[in-house]
Amino acid sequence: MKILITTDTYIYQTSGATNSIVALKNELRKLGHDARVLSLSPNNKSFEKDDDYFIASSPALIYPGARISLRTHNRVIKDIISWKPDIIHLQSEFSSRILANKIIRTLKIPFIYTCHALYEDYTQYFCPSKKLGRVVIKYASNKYYNSSNALVVPSKKLEKVEKDYGIKCPIEVIPTGIDLAKYQRKLTAKGKKQILSELKLPDTNKCLVAVSRLAKEKNIDELLDYLPNLLSRDDKIKLIIVGDGPYRKKLENKVAKMRLQKSVVFTGMIPSDQVYKYYQLGIFVCASTSETQGLTYVEALASGVPMVCREDACLEGVITDNENGFIYRNEEDFSDSIIKIINNPTLAKEMGKKSFEKSTAFSKEEFGKRIEKLYRKVLPTYYN
Repeated sequence: MKILITTDTYIYQTSGATNSIVALKNELRKLGHDARVLSLSPNNKSFEKDDDYFIASSPALIYPGARISLRTHNRVIKDIISWKPDIIHLQSEFSSRILANKIIRTLKIPFIYTCHALYEDYTQYFCPSKKLGRVVIKYASNKYYNSSNALVVPSKKLEKVEKDYGIKCPIEVIPTGIDLAKYQRKLTAKGKKQILSELKLPDTNKCLVAVSRLAKEKNIDELLDYLPNLLSRDDKIKLIIVGDGPYRKKLENKVAKMRLQKSVVFTGMIPSDQVYKYYQLGIFVCASTSETQGLTYVEALASGVPMVCREDACLEGVITDNENGFIYRNEEDFSDSIIKIINNPTLAKEMGKKSFEKSTAFSKEEFGKRIEKLYRKVLPTYYN
């Protein structure tokens, strides 16, 4: 099959959606398909690279780092039409959707969508009213998704949301897969000591690790709010925040205001092939409720570490309470869970082992096969 994947965010932006798209393209190619990506250029120039297509774009003010392009009469679009893909897989509802429409109408081919985000949690960037924002998202979801041949969502949490919106097209729950081997590599005791030294931290097993794009909706504020109470029970605990993003400066200011500089470390962006080491520095923690699947959860599983995460529907199949970690609902839950793991190394080790075992359900190979199966299901339905 010739498969075109369209997206606003790709290799020039770091996100869970980007990782999902890269994994999908690579797995489809391994399965023998000609899979290519159409995305937005990081600048005002259109170009082709490694069989992928990039359309000239400009910065958009709606969200930090977002870009926009309406260039449907671009030479690159003509090249794609000449290539004649059999199916289009849309991964974004914005500029690349407009670009894809031109190709779909010209070639009269089927298309499916993947919804990566719970957009209700992002309305703060364009609408002051959360209620009005939800109305807008519901309207847009119906307009975009119901015209497609199928909608892919990464979790039952998002499936329920879309059904509540009134989506009538077929919905397939297919969790994004990752390269498990990338995170299953083991960090040596020497390697751990070196990283902690670079972060100016003692060699300790009392580290909490948050891996995230630093944006407001990731709710890292809550981890900081809960930290003083936790430190009153064990002042040796350290919080390591791995990643970068538009909210970083506000988080750093908050740490300073709370006088937590000795207990909180910001690493900044870490190369993707090195992130596994940071997961293995301690207990993975996450306070976000905006995830539709949360690839950092899966990466933490594959890294074989205990997890303490805010209660959320997307954790179904990821964390089994008191087995590979704890799901917390309030500050007391959070503190009790952390202390329980830190004070019991045997429990921490057993939880890490259980996390590792759970990760096998999220391989990139299984992800690619399930998406391929959906394409084969859609194509004959469309053409018959």
